[in-house]
Amino acid sequence: MRLAGVAVGLLMFAACGPFCGSTSTGSGGQHLVFTGPVAGTLTSAHVDCRVFGGSEFNASITGTFNSKPLVFNAQIHSNYKGAGTYSVGSLLDGAGELRLQVGDFLASTSTGAGTITIDQGGASGSMDAELSNAEHVKGSFKCDEVHSA
Repeated sequence: MRLAGVAVGLLMFAACGPFCGSTSTGSGGQHLVFTGPVAGTLTSAHVDCRVFGGSEFNASITGTFNSKPLVFNAQIHSNYKGAGTYSVGSLLDGAGELRLQVGDFLASTSTGAGTITIDQGGASGSMDAELSNAEHVKGSFKCDEVHSA
């Protein structure tokens, strides 16, 4: 009888699928700590990385954060040369830029905001930057895979 109860419990747990527990999906290997209005730590997300023309890098980080949809874009606009540290600022700076949307909250980097580092192999990295609206991000990300375009 006890075994039957355990089996029913396991079946119910397995059947609840995406409606039970965390709704975050994607790869592990993420550890981005946000401090400010959307404070918390992102540990699971899809990270789609692309290199355009060999000189531009983009990591599109999507998932769920604090029960809200998250879109976080990390981009190196020009002079991308693979592994190394790049400054992040505004689009007008021509360097890198970070843009965050969590639900209705928006934030982005401006001139002198911080850095993004791309690790050897170009499939992971880290960042430390101030964003608008009193938000800060620090931590690491790992690409699901890197596409060239």
